[in-house]
Amino acid sequence: MEEDLRYLLLGYRKYTKTTQRELARTLDIPLYTYTALEMGSFKQPSEHLLGKIKALTAEFNQDDLKHIGRGYWIKDELGPDFKYFLKGLEEEKGVDLKELGEMPSEECLQAIGSVDIDEFDVLEIGRTL
Repeated sequence: MEEDLRYLLLGYRKYTKTTQRELARTLDIPLYTYTALEMGSFKQPSEHLLGKIKALTAEFNQDDLKHIGRGYWIKDELGPDFKYFLKGLEEEKGVDLKELGEMPSEECLQAIGSVDIDEFDVLEIGRTL
């Protein structure tokens, strides 16, 4: 769980349309701790905190939340280069960009986050097209 914790939290936050501040309050942790968790820089959360996170997200499909979070992370991380990532995804995985563009935003980002390939490799493929 810990390696995908940042994606799980980001996916949960985006899916439930809550803020980092609200989730920090819910988990009873400082905002800077929550932010570090979501950024992946908080490497060893306590078992108590992991239990709170597990309880918070228990009613949702964990993989779906992780994929949503990873999709949002990829889009934010790549910024204006995201268009090249999409081109690379089409080339490498045969993803239909038109179909992807017709999906609701969250569903689209979940699909993007579920692709099991390094996003920077896909980006480089897209840049060469």
